[in-house]
Amino acid sequence: MKKFVISAFAAVTALATVAFGGCDIINGILDSFHTHTMEHVEAAEPTCTQAGNEEYYHCSVCGKNFADEGGNRELSEVTIAALGHDGELVEELAATCTQEGNIAYYICARCGLTFADEACTQPVSADEYATPVIAHPISAEWQHDGANHWHVCTVCGTRTDAAAHTIGDDGACTVCGYIPGENDPAYGSEGDISSADLSIHFLELGNKYTGDSTLIKVGDTEVLIDAGSRQSSAATIKAYIDKYCTDGVLEYVIATHSDQDHIAGLVGTSSGGKYNGVLYSYDIGTVIKFDLSNKDTTTAAGNPTLYGRFLTAVDYAESQGAAVYTGLECWNEENGAQRTYYLDDEQTISLNILYNYYYENTSSDENNYSVCFLLTQELGGGEENNYLFTGDLEVEGEEYLVQYNELPEVELFKAGHHGSPTSSNDVLLSVIRPKNVVVCCCAGSDEYTDNKDNQFPSQAFVDRVSGYTENVYVTTMVSDNENGFQPMNGNVVFYYNTAEGESGGSLKLWCSNNTTKLKDTEWFAANRTWPSGGV
Repeated sequence: MKKFVISAFAAVTALATVAFGGCDIINGILDSFHTHTMEHVEAAEPTCTQAGNEEYYHCSVCGKNFADEGGNRELSEVTIAALGHDGELVEELAATCTQEGNIAYYICARCGLTFADEACTQPVSADEYATPVIAHPISAEWQHDGANHWHVCTVCGTRTDAAAHTIGDDGACTVCGYIPGENDPAYGSEGDISSADLSIHFLELGNKYTGDSTLIKVGDTEVLIDAGSRQSSAATIKAYIDKYCTDGVLEYVIATHSDQDHIAGLVGTSSGGKYNGVLYSYDIGTVIKFDLSNKDTTTAAGNPTLYGRFLTAVDYAESQGAAVYTGLECWNEENGAQRTYYLDDEQTISLNILYNYYYENTSSDENNYSVCFLLTQELGGGEENNYLFTGDLEVEGEEYLVQYNELPEVELFKAGHHGSPTSSNDVLLSVIRPKNVVVCCCAGSDEYTDNKDNQFPSQAFVDRVSGYTENVYVTTMVSDNENGFQPMNGNVVFYYNTAEGESGGSLKLWCSNNTTKLKDTEWFAANRTWPSGGV
């Protein structure tokens, strides 16, 4: 029987060959008796220069390709042609003193390769299309602070030719003409700050809005006062804190009052329902907050306000172990709160909560609810340095502050309410007689008023403070750059240490941008007047 089948098959084959010249028919007949050995080939996307392919099955015996593993649908073509480059023009960019430029070139939108021509046939490297930075255009005029003079680039502000003053017989610098003031602060260096006995840092907040945030560091103890100016400032503030707070612990956080420009960074911004503010990011030892606020915790639609979110953040810190007190509780030493907190083991540096009439009495002005305190540093021999912080206290609050507290003269005063015309009044200044003043603001901003005289720091503030000191420093100023702001002095740091060659310690100043006094800045010359009777 087997021989018959083979003979029959042979006969049919021979007949087909003779009758049709039938190679194709023969192959078809042979295929009907062939079992495919399939190899799966994954789909591959084509690139600019390499072809891709569809997903298919390949028979290693007969060499054919199929759409299915069973070999039911043969594919005549599985290759997908290469896409070719998709060139996009990169416009010519002129180089500046701070960044490279480039000639015009094309970049493939798919693979990122760069070419000299739109057809993408002439590859070009970054070394070939980049144009180098240009030399800084340097101003011919000297700038100076109390220690040094320098020239600046008129484009980016980079310093050059910086050198210490050389004082001539006439009392002026022989190079730049600067005449030192007898009450100029000592000028320090950033490298000395970390090891200082005490440092007080007034922070820039990373935007064009006015706000407060101050870090006090004594050894391994850190105190943060406020965290403005916007919720997005949290990242900038935390980056600065982390330079000096290496253990992740803030022993004290003080929220002076409920305005956005003082508490927003304590809350921070939200991602996936989690906030990144200061109160969520560190182990907090003690929170001291304002007693009263006129603000609502929810909107008309029932959503939490920033003030409401701040209270939630305080609750979170408390749930993680923080002690939470108000200014009045501290003053009255109630519920475990203290009027005086020592920041060092030797108990020579103390944070002293002052009494504010508006801790327990209402005001139409939210600023008057500010927590106020005096930082006192005992130097030995009965000497001490004092540093005063009054939040945004207004004239009524300052009057009560003087009435109810024995205030000393101070080495440093954080200007009330960002140098507004309604704060830092003579009723307070005549008592504390500050030697140095720091204004936390964006100088010249129209955020709160179009009246240029009243923009921070206001002319009225300048008129009053000029009677006591010319050592006034400002963190930030408005600018016509793309950000709308730039440093004036930048981050302002007063710190106390004993420098090499000193027989005893002294208070020194370091600023991240420069130590130019407010009255000597170009901004001041264009916008303010120093009274003729000023010191």
